[in-house]
Amino acid sequence: MSFFRPPITPELAAVTSRLLNLPRFGHGPGLHRMLHLVHDLRQSQWWHNLEAIKITGSKGKGSTSVLVSAILCELGITSGLYTSPHLVQFVERIQVDGSPIPIDDLVRAVRAALGTRAEYEARYPDDRIGAFEIFTAIALNHFAACGVETIVSEAGIGGRYDSTRVIPGSVVALTSVELEHTAMLGKSLDFIAFDKADLCPDRGTLVVGAVAPDVARRLQGYCDVRAVELLPVERSANVSMLGCRDGMMNFSLVCDGIDFGILSSRLAGEHQAWNTAIAVTTLRRWLARTGRSIDDETLKRAVRKALRSLEWPGRFQRVFTNPEVIVDVAHTPQSVRGVARTMRLVYPDRQVLLVTGVSADKDAAGMLQELIPVASAVICTQAYHKGMPAKDVAELCRQVRPDIAVESAERIEDAVDAALARASRDGMAVLVTGGLFLAVEAAVHLHGGDPRALQFF
Repeated sequence: MSFFRPPITPELAAVTSRLLNLPRFGHGPGLHRMLHLVHDLRQSQWWHNLEAIKITGSKGKGSTSVLVSAILCELGITSGLYTSPHLVQFVERIQVDGSPIPIDDLVRAVRAALGTRAEYEARYPDDRIGAFEIFTAIALNHFAACGVETIVSEAGIGGRYDSTRVIPGSVVALTSVELEHTAMLGKSLDFIAFDKADLCPDRGTLVVGAVAPDVARRLQGYCDVRAVELLPVERSANVSMLGCRDGMMNFSLVCDGIDFGILSSRLAGEHQAWNTAIAVTTLRRWLARTGRSIDDETLKRAVRKALRSLEWPGRFQRVFTNPEVIVDVAHTPQSVRGVARTMRLVYPDRQVLLVTGVSADKDAAGMLQELIPVASAVICTQAYHKGMPAKDVAELCRQVRPDIAVESAERIEDAVDAALARASRDGMAVLVTGGLFLAVEAAVHLHGGDPRALQFF
């Protein structure tokens, strides 16, 4: 069954509504609340032995997390995967060896976490526990019940005050640094980098991906003060020979002293090749920290198998084949720039019909500046969830490129149907991107679902 047309039971819908209606944030920094939520768990031998792998970054942290988890699975090491946000169902956020948390287990975990929340807020009426803190507690208790050997945890926002910081783990990946959440993380790249780097404890190891050279230099000093080992992946890895064939991306990877040869991945784009390098480097440091001896050939086989089988929904994902429709949940100028580059790589000789819409709180002009050059024609639309009016998006498109054909469709279903008809007639490839809500709603409609019924957070 398609990922975008899952069986949504009334029980799952009810518990999801309960979770997603929780207050988004607590009152100020919440590490003390997070520790309270997992107080009993922290007394366990499982917690005492836990050495998790934690991943943060402005973009790429989700892909890197699932890559690490998939390689661990191929190595026979059981792991819990905690990511956010979900695309269709809440259970996507909490997985063990690729399997989402069962609904019955989720219901029990929610009941317990909300009970603890009620007791805490009754004791401290001026304090409030936020939703992500509850989500993290649910995940950790599920992983403990399953007895996983490790956890791969994606940070929510930043690192310094993120709920995942309480998870034991001395190996952390910082995939990239961009200006984002500036009210919470700081108004410069340096402040944001330092905040994210604090997910790594003193004397830990921080594997770093795409960071501007000046920021990397100052981040090195910040890490030196905390006795954190900083490992820039670009110094120890090389990606080359990128190409796409039969729905797979092929690339050559030399990483951390190991020549992996030509790898084939379902995750398309040069940025995904570099995410692979970050994942491999991070995993090797974790293996060394935990005293696990994995020879190079075994690791190579695990990486090859993981890349060939791994699918990460919503990330340059082909969701329709006749005509070909690609959806991507990118929602910043930098991330859609990567989507545009990947579109040129995968479809160098095809005309592209862009279906786009932007959330009202995003940098619409900046994203359209990156997307419009790759398109031959544009259909603008509006997601049901937080979408900017289609006519406003269309006007921005015309400002960016006055010569391009721009149409508008207020309903996303109409935009997708019009795109299918035109692409089939003219032999075009369709790219749906500009926001998470837009991409997921379009994919759900393509698979016969109702985009208005989706529950996002």
